[in-house]
Amino acid sequence: MPPIQKRSIAAWLAGCSMLLTLCGFSQDETISLIRGRYTGPRIPEEISLHTVRNGAPVKHSSVKVAKDGTFGFYFLPEYTGFYTVGERGGAARLYLSPGKTVQLTMDGETYSVAADDRENTQLANWAKALWDLKKCNQMRGNHTFKEVFPTLPALEKAKNEILTGAKGGETGFDRLFPKLVEAEFEYELYHFLYMPRTIHPTPAEYPEIYQRISSAPRFTDDTAMNFDFGMDFVSVYCMYQQTAHIADFPNKQTAQAETAIKYLPNETVKGWYLAKNVLTRAKAYDDDYIAKLNQYRKHLVTDDQRKLVSDFILTINKTGKGEPAMPFEGTTPDGTKLSLGDFKGKVVLVDVWATWCGPCVAEIPHLKKLEEEMAGKDVVFISYSIDEMKDLTKWKAFVKAKKLGGVQLIGDAAFQSPICTQYKITAIPRFMVFDKNGNIVSVAAPRPSSPDLKLLLEKYAK
Repeated sequence: MPPIQKRSIAAWLAGCSMLLTLCGFSQDETISLIRGRYTGPRIPEEISLHTVRNGAPVKHSSVKVAKDGTFGFYFLPEYTGFYTVGERGGAARLYLSPGKTVQLTMDGETYSVAADDRENTQLANWAKALWDLKKCNQMRGNHTFKEVFPTLPALEKAKNEILTGAKGGETGFDRLFPKLVEAEFEYELYHFLYMPRTIHPTPAEYPEIYQRISSAPRFTDDTAMNFDFGMDFVSVYCMYQQTAHIADFPNKQTAQAETAIKYLPNETVKGWYLAKNVLTRAKAYDDDYIAKLNQYRKHLVTDDQRKLVSDFILTINKTGKGEPAMPFEGTTPDGTKLSLGDFKGKVVLVDVWATWCGPCVAEIPHLKKLEEEMAGKDVVFISYSIDEMKDLTKWKAFVKAKKLGGVQLIGDAAFQSPICTQYKITAIPRFMVFDKNGNIVSVAAPRPSSPDLKLLLEKYAK
């Protein structure tokens, strides 16, 4: 490995060593050192070290990268196990313990370490073997199943050879490494199926390896939580099982959670999946969310899982049914300012949309029909555009050309408009209903194309 730049990294490391010694740390026994060089075509300005917590990478620290690509980390490891250096996709996975020194060379795709570093050499060799499949899942080229599926037998053979040739050594690593290899191989296979591509295979075109790996017992313990891709693996595994056994989950509203309950036998893994993918994905603290919470809360088995959900609830409980609406205002095409409070005494349907949003435009005919059917009732229809102000003229022309009815408003900051930030709107269309007293009925109401929206409005317009 080329020498580290003396006046930058070496001097910095020496200063760190002196400081840590003064603080009572022993460099030889507890402090780990990563001496790195980035050799890729685009040297980043900084690079990050990540720990792994509950199956996902968490940033530990970042350092500046010198112009010649050198960088270094000098730190006390929080645990003995896997860490990553760099951003996901091109990150280097390392096995670290207190006092360990690693010489690392990265190019943005694969990486290498000093030859005498047994554990990390095996990790680097596995990364190189997996790269041809992994890069397909990062959209580095338009690889379809027709090119990739024929390569899978050779990749599986390479995987098995790496496991067969693994040398004995550190006990913790020897226990985790085979499980990591098998898990990451399977994860990338599932991952490949769900990435955007020009063509996708039908289940009948899947090679036999998918049936073989998906039918074997998985997640019987929580080992996957030690891997930086662990939660992603759990998610795509459940997605695959739900798709493969769709007839077993006829209720679309609960299918995701019920798949996890059936196919994730380990309670810790199951709890994390439900916490991250079900119980922290709601738009509002409404009856539907409360029902899910009551049904699945029992599967939250760790304090961290319960805290994650509790903290999330604090962010949405202001949008629950019966809560006072959070005020917002917009501007009509003629420049008049109107706010939600101006329509108190009426049931208000708010359609948050934009002219560039295909699904939003597709709902317009249904919205017009609903307005006609609700004529004469105490219902106000507000269409609130989040088009950017540079497209103000385009919005006005669209409103006129489409002969849009109801109250037409536009915000002045697109997705940063108060209506979006207060009601946590990050995707459109979004429909919201408020009662005559200005309280929330639903901030995630059905779309006009669903008959359920008319029933909801009629219930509160009486």
